[in-house]
Formats: sequence, C-alpha cells, structure tokens
Amino acid sequence: MKQFLSLMTLIFFSSLYGQEKLYLPLEFKKAYENGTRSQDGTVPHGYWQNRAEYDIEVSVDVPTRILSGTAAIIYYNNSPDTLRSVVFHTYHDYLKPYTSRQVFDPLNSRAEDHKGTLIEHLVVAGDTVEITNPERVIYRGTNYRVILAEPLPPKEQLELSIKWNYQIPDERQSRSGAFDSTSMIVGYWYPEMAVRDDIFGWDTKTFDAATEFYHDFSDYKIALSLPEEFTVWASVPPDNPEEVYSEEVQNRLEQARKSSSAIQILTKEDLRPGTGGMKTWKFTAKDFPDFAFAFSDHFLWEAATYTNEEGEYFLQTAYSHANPGFGEILPSLTTSLESLHGEFPKYPFPYHYFTVFNGQKSLGGMEFPGMANNGYAKKEDFRQYLGLDLNDKEAFLANLNLTLHEMAHMYFPFMMGINEKKYAWMDEGFAEISSAFIEQWMPIDDMDFSYLGSLSVVPPMVPSDEHDNSGINAYLVGGAAYLSLYELLGDELFNRGMHAFMNEWKHKHPTPYDLMFTFNRETGKDLTWFWNAWYFDWGYIDLGINDVEDRTAEIENLGGRPMVFTIVTTYENDELLKEEINPEVWKNSSIYTHSIPGSQPVKQIHLEFHHIPDAVKDNNLWKREK
Repeated sequence: MKQFLSLMTLIFFSSLYGQEKLYLPLEFKKAYENGTRSQDGTVPHGYWQNRAEYDIEVSVDVPTRILSGTAAIIYYNNSPDTLRSVVFHTYHDYLKPYTSRQVFDPLNSRAEDHKGTLIEHLVVAGDTVEITNPERVIYRGTNYRVILAEPLPPKEQLELSIKWNYQIPDERQSRSGAFDSTSMIVGYWYPEMAVRDDIFGWDTKTFDAATEFYHDFSDYKIALSLPEEFTVWASVPPDNPEEVYSEEVQNRLEQARKSSSAIQILTKEDLRPGTGGMKTWKFTAKDFPDFAFAFSDHFLWEAATYTNEEGEYFLQTAYSHANPGFGEILPSLTTSLESLHGEFPKYPFPYHYFTVFNGQKSLGGMEFPGMANNGYAKKEDFRQYLGLDLNDKEAFLANLNLTLHEMAHMYFPFMMGINEKKYAWMDEGFAEISSAFIEQWMPIDDMDFSYLGSLSVVPPMVPSDEHDNSGINAYLVGGAAYLSLYELLGDELFNRGMHAFMNEWKHKHPTPYDLMFTFNRETGKDLTWFWNAWYFDWGYIDLGINDVEDRTAEIENLGGRPMVFTIVTTYENDELLKEEINPEVWKNSSIYTHSIPGSQPVKQIHLEFHHIPDAVKDNNLWKREK
C-alpha cells in the first residue's frame, strides 16, 4: 500500500508540475541545491539574510544644499560564507560628470560640476582605510568594495565608521532633491550597505537612474540638525516631538490623531523666520528597508487619521502654498487605503505613518518607505505636457491614480524586499494593477501601444538592468500580466496565492521564482504555461479578430501573451453584450472560437481591454458588410 501511495503521489506531482518547466539559470539552480530556496515557494531552513544597524548624525547647510553626515554602522554577516570584502553604495555619485545615465531623469539634470558623494573618512573594524588606496578599495560608479584586513566569519558582525558629504541635487531632479531653495526631499543620502544575497552575491550594480533599488531590512537611529524654522517630515515620526514642535503644533497633531478629516497643522500664519538657532530631530526605525526625509521652512501641513479593522493610519501631506491644489491629496490617501484594503491586494497596509510631500516638479512621483514625493498635476499641466484636455473629475482621478500607485509600493518593494534593479516588474506591475480597481481617468483604448511589439521589448525575466526598455516591462507588461493572472484565477484564488506569498516572504528577498512557485502551490494549479508565456517567452500583447461567421467569432492571440479581454457584441437593434473572456482560453491554443449568444443579427464585434495595452488596434474591430 505504501508503495502504491508513493507511486500515485509521484504521478500526481508529475502531472501537476512536469508538463512544462521554467528556465532556471545556474545562479538559481545552485540556490535550490544549497537549500537557500525551495521549489514550492516556501522559505526553507537554509535561507539567510544579512542586515545592518545605522547610527547617523547628519546636518544640512540649506543655502549651499550641502548634507554632511557621520555614520556608525554594524553589519551582520548571517550567511554561511566568510566575507573578505564588504560593499556600500553612494548613489548620488550618479550625478558626477560623465557617469552613465538613463532616461528616467531629465536630460539637463546632470550638474557638470557635481562632485557626487565625498567620503571624508572611513574606518572598517577599527582599521582606517584610505578611500583612494586601490589595494583596499575598489570604486565602481556608485559603490565601493572594501577589502577587509581580516575576513568576516559567518554569524559575526563588522563595524564601520563613515564620514561623508554631498550636495543635494537642485530642483531639476525628480526622485530626490530641491523643490525650491528651502524645500527639499532627501533620499539615498547615506552610504548604504549593499545587499548580499544567496543568488547573486553582492549587489554591485552601478546606479544609472533607469532601474531603482535593492535594500536589506535594517535598523536606523537618526539625529538630523537643521535651522529652527524648518519642519521635517520623515519615514517615521520624530522621537522628540516636544523638542521640535511648538505646543500649538503638538495640540493640532493630537487633534489630527482623533480626526478623520483634515486638520491644518501648519498654515501660512504659523510660518516665522528663524533666529539663528538649530534643532535636532531624532528618529528611530526598526526593520526598515531605507530611510528618507523632507524639510521646508514654508510648506503647509495637513494631517488626519484613517481607522478601520486593520488599525489606525496617520496620514499627512506637506505642500507649497503656491500649489493649493495639493490639499486635495489628503482625501485621496483615504480613498487609496479603502481600495488597497477592500479591492486589491486586500492586505493590511504596512505603514501606519504615511506622508506625501509635494516635492516633485514633474507629473509623476517617487516612493520611499512611509513617504512619497509626488507632484500635483493641474489640467493645464496635462494639456501642456501630455496634450490631454481633462475635465475636473478626470484631473482628480489622475492624481488619485498617482497617490494609489505610490502607496501600493509600500507593499512591493518595501514590505517585500524585491530586487528592483533586476525585476522591476515585480513591484511596478503590482502598483499598476492597484489602479485597475479604481475609476480610470483616461480610456486605455485611446493610446498607441504599437511599440510593445518591437524587438527591443525583451521577455520580462531578462533582468531590468540589462536592457534599455525595462520601463515598458516594469509598468505596462508587468501590470497586464498581474491583472491577467488575477482574472485567470479569480479574486479568491488569486488572493490565496498572493497573501501566502506576502506572508511567507515579508521582510525577506523573494525572487520571481518564489512568487511563481508559491502560486503553483497555493492554487493547486500548474501555472507554468502562464509564467512561460508572460515572463520567459518572446512575445507581445496583441489579440485580433480573424473572422466572424455563422454566429462564431475567431479570435487569435497574435502576440502570444495570455491576456484577459472583453468581447463587445453590437446587435442589429443596437443592443450591446459584453462578455469577459478568461485567459485560460489561451492555455493550449492561440485560437479562440467564440459562440455569439442570441438570435439577433450581429452588426459588429469589438475587443476591449481593461487596463491592458494592446499593441495593434486595427484588428480589434469587425463590422458586418452591408
């Protein structure tokens, strides 16, 4: 009997997982052989993850925008390996002349005289290291590899002390920099220990502003000194509110903690010039992937508290009085939380303290743990920059879409420690699908996506940092794939897989394989065909109507991606029938034959796509010849 059961189990799993296989590069094969990853998507006993503790004192000279800091860092080697070197990032070196830059930042944003991050002093394990000594330090673009005098054994720790400074970028920057002469959002500002993982080892990718970041989960203790007239917003609230806030501001914050509607924390009337004194703001963040802050001496400040069964969420916005429309953003934070909790991903929002800072000059935004750097686009901005004439409601929905997108990033990559440099679609696609569950501001059918069929758009599993069109895969293809998976499985089964993945890999470093294997396990379905078609195979997003005859419509998947779509049938009497077609129809064939319901003559058939771009629009409509 035991042999029979073993045989039946083997047959079952062979039929479930043996029909197709996912391509596994050698780096991943070794991880599975070494027991640091599991082919059912669970976190195995052999999984390990390094971390750091940062104790940082920093100050900003506002007129010159010079940030100066000292950091005492304890780095923990939790791996089974003996380390002979350590790596840390200095991301603002990408502003130096002649560095590699990509299109995500404005073309004129490189200051030709920017010196990048200047390391003034470096001590490693009590050993003073000369930063220009090539026998001890290898510098590559935006990171330093320091050769250790004594190797760091497994399960041991290492102390580093770094003194540095750099100039905060001017207002031409989008992700991090100055909004005006005294209002700045500061990200990627400290020497950050690079991730060393079980797949690729040390992350030594040079930052070029095309792809984003990869962070360990670490502890932060920050002391930030600024002139007394400045207010600071950060990834977490200050530890010393009584020292940095007036009594009136403290009272208003207490009101906001009890109010679901906006409380004005700082108004124009509250702004006062300084007397030359300084304040030190103190912050503590535990198990955070990164730390960011913003400051201003004239920004307005509103806050409110959103409460539901998941707990209390303190929400706030800070913005220039020259942009009063940004005051509309605070209600959109509540709307976004309602969607994230009730629609997608139906999972507790991971940051109970969240701030949106109006530091973005362009129409977009940028996420940080517990924060977002967002612009606020007015109708004239959409007309000037995108050529779109939007009404008031459409403009509000566009800004809401941005807010929701940045808030969704608090899950991916800040709760899930995704390597955005290699798999940008994992977090950008996740943020994109969140927008599919709110009212849209612009019909996607109105946009030209023909470039999706270009040879330059490679399969998404090609690492994002290895090609120039990673943004297309990250946002458009990534979002379409997640949404098609959602429609393929249905709400309940999709959430079972997604929630299991989030619970299992929270505050860890999941890869796409961990996501895929978890969904296979939790759904009990062999989704290998879906993963291959969307992520590994060459192809693009395009369906077309081949023919309509004898009350059947033949639809072809010309691009190969198994996407969800809607067939809209218009009858002779002008009645409309909309039928959503599950991506399952593409599992075994590129042709889907659809039976047209009813007996009324058919006038036309049209293919519609909700929140999914279709590369070729000319083949989406069939009209009966007269």
